[in-house]
Amino acid sequence: MKSLIIIGLLTSSAAALAANRVLLETPITYAPGASVVEKVKQECQIENMLETRVGKAFGNLNKGGDSTISTGAQATDDAAVVRLRITHVLGVGGGAWSGPKAITIDADLIEKNKVVRHTKINRWTTGGAFGGFKGTCSILERSAAAIGKDLARWVRDPAFTVPDEPQPAGQVGDSTSAPSPADKASSGR
Repeated sequence: MKSLIIIGLLTSSAAALAANRVLLETPITYAPGASVVEKVKQECQIENMLETRVGKAFGNLNKGGDSTISTGAQATDDAAVVRLRITHVLGVGGGAWSGPKAITIDADLIEKNKVVRHTKINRWTTGGAFGGFKGTCSILERSAAAIGKDLARWVRDPAFTVPDEPQPAGQVGDSTSAPSPADKASSGR
């Protein structure tokens, strides 16, 4: 009798896990009117960066297996689909020396072909401790990784609201952290 109960519990928990699969719809697209520097768009390929980072986060949620689904493909009833649209990318060449970098996306959680939740995520970074030695694309990769983590939590917890992240102040490349040319001239530096 105990064996039957244990087998029943294991079977029901495995079915519950399967019912909670989350897939990322690919390819990720830019929203109409998205603001992004064309050179950064071409060189960094933000959509591929997000596909990799968010796909990895969803793969961890799904305990391996598929984490993406092609646009237009039909998801099974046991899977939710997340559709991302890139709405803004802040970044120009020059790595951390040209200021903070950011990625903003809109995300829809789709279950049984209906949008059940929507969120906007904006993640900023200056590249971390060694940001001054990184290029623009590798700095933006940090934002993509943060978005992947945010989305993984958001899809699993309906009560979670992704906090709006303000621009970092006092960071390398931020206009408030470095003296302006006029300040340098007046101070004799």
